[in-house]
Amino acid sequence: MKQGLKQKQRLALNVTASLGNQIKLLSLTGFEISTKLNELINDYFEEEDKKVAHFRDEYLIDKYKNILNQGDYLNTFTEENESDLQKQLLDQLEIAPLNEIQSLVGQFLIDSVEANGRLDPQLDFEDIKEIVLVDFGKSVSDKYIEDVLRLIQNFEPVGCAYRNINESLTVQIENLEMNASEKLDLHENLQSLVQEKIELDKISEKTKNNLRKLSLNPAGYFGETSKNYVRPDVLAIEDQNTWYVSLNDHFMSKELLQAINDKIDSSNSANRYDSKSFLKGLERRQQTLLVVTEYLVEAQSNFLNGSSGKRAISNKEISENLNISQSTVSRIVRNKYLQLPDRLILLKDLLEKRVNKHKVGADVTSDDLKFLLKTIIENEDKSSPQSDEFIRLELEKKFKVTLARRTVAKHRFDLKIPSSKKRITK
Repeated sequence: MKQGLKQKQRLALNVTASLGNQIKLLSLTGFEISTKLNELINDYFEEEDKKVAHFRDEYLIDKYKNILNQGDYLNTFTEENESDLQKQLLDQLEIAPLNEIQSLVGQFLIDSVEANGRLDPQLDFEDIKEIVLVDFGKSVSDKYIEDVLRLIQNFEPVGCAYRNINESLTVQIENLEMNASEKLDLHENLQSLVQEKIELDKISEKTKNNLRKLSLNPAGYFGETSKNYVRPDVLAIEDQNTWYVSLNDHFMSKELLQAINDKIDSSNSANRYDSKSFLKGLERRQQTLLVVTEYLVEAQSNFLNGSSGKRAISNKEISENLNISQSTVSRIVRNKYLQLPDRLILLKDLLEKRVNKHKVGADVTSDDLKFLLKTIIENEDKSSPQSDEFIRLELEKKFKVTLARRTVAKHRFDLKIPSSKKRITK
């Protein structure tokens, strides 16, 4: 065998612990930030001045309100819902190492995930096979689809896209941090309990603790309404058709942060470097949060005024216009709340995914496309229904909307409108 030496270049980014911690700050909630700042004050302040006392009092109020479910703003809010569960799964699908066919299969599967994390029982793999065949001219097997499904089931939250609860629990067990023998033991004990071959008090305390890590509702965080107090991260008010945005951080004044910084500088604490890094990260977080919110509110001003629906806007668009990375945008809109004059919303609710190709033709959202599809199909000749490809061309010709045929098929499927062959009436 001929031997040779090959040289391969690789570009790598080494993220330091300090930078990594600053990046994590971007996605923390306001209360988590306040908690870390309170810990910092406890570490470096022996006596309180007015700035510190004011912050601690505000922080204490937030803690009480979290416990008592009372708030100055709205104490009832909707957490992540079904669409956000699907968005989270799609975000992970986008960065998974998949080819175009696997990506298409994955999108179809995720679109069929219900609010509780279960895969739609009516989903037929034959529909997926037909779309792949038309789009790529290739046939795929059930196993091919199963492999993509298994990948999605291992996304966060682990165990979603399940067809039965045993399937979900098996995936959850596989993702626990324990060795293969412990996983097998946990699985066997779980089955024995279900089959009433053993009683709960007969298994070890360690196994009981591991069982508590499993969930019968892996998507439990999504699609629920919870009563909690939320201090908005950002405020927006309208004056003469112009929206103004400000951070809701009056209790974290520049004077307070400077005083903390001075205390750190004069300290000999071994944690000085990490503390300084936190303050830098906090400043970056607040600046980024403000500019991203300003952009979103301006972009969706017509929606906020009630004069139109949301326009298509993505992390990529914000990234390009503000010259910050897409990952930074994704983190900064996560877990943040915007207080409007009449309601409290998740900041990410102002994002709306376009379904057309980026920068090609007119932008169209999922809701826009469904409206157009219903209109076209309702007005078609019932004796000669239009195919998905014909509808795609019609959208491009009449509405300047450039789409892939599979996008038309997917949204038709979401509307529960059958294919052209099944729509024929005589």
